[in-house]
Amino acid sequence: MEQEEKAPSFLNHAAKWGIINGAIGIFIYVILYVVDYSLMVNWKFGIVGLVIGVSVISYAVVDYRNSIGGFLSYGKAWQYSFVAFAIGGIISTIFMILLYNVIDTELPAKLVDVSMDNARSMMENFGMPADQVDTEVEKTRERTENQFKITGTLMGYGISLVIFAILSCVTAIFGRRNPPVDQM
Repeated sequence: MEQEEKAPSFLNHAAKWGIINGAIGIFIYVILYVVDYSLMVNWKFGIVGLVIGVSVISYAVVDYRNSIGGFLSYGKAWQYSFVAFAIGGIISTIFMILLYNVIDTELPAKLVDVSMDNARSMMENFGMPADQVDTEVEKTRERTENQFKITGTLMGYGISLVIFAILSCVTAIFGRRNPPVDQM
C-alpha cells in the first residue's frame, strides 16, 4: 500500500525556515565578528545579509507552495513570509543580546566607536563644517549606544517587524500562484 505524503503545516514549515534564516544570520554575524568586528556595522555587509535573508525566505515560500500542491495566494504567501522572517529575527535578536551582554561585553563600545568614525567620515565627505560634525557625532553617539542595550536591541526587533512586513510583500510575489481559472 502506497503511503500518501502529508502536506506540512503552515506554522511548522514557516518555523523551520525561520530557524534556518536565523541560524544563517547568526553564522554571518559570527564570521564578521571573528574576521573583523568593525564589519558588523558596515552597511555593505548589512545589504548582503538582507539579500541572503530575502533569498532564503523567497525559496522557503516557493518550497511551501510546492509542498501543498503548487498553489498559494498572495495573502497566504505574505503571511508565511512574515512568520518566517519574524521567527528568524527573534532568533537573531536573542543571539545579539547574548553577544553584547554575555559573550563580549566590550563589543558594543567598540562598535559605537567604529560607527562614530564612519559617521564622522561621511559627514566630512559631504563637506559639513567641523564644529557641526562634532555636534552631530555626539548626538548620534547617544542613539547608537542605546542600540546595543537590551532595550535598544528589542526596540530594533520591533522596527524589524515593520521591515519584515515590507519584505514579505516582495517575497510573496515569488511564492504566489493562483490555480488556473478553469479549476475553480
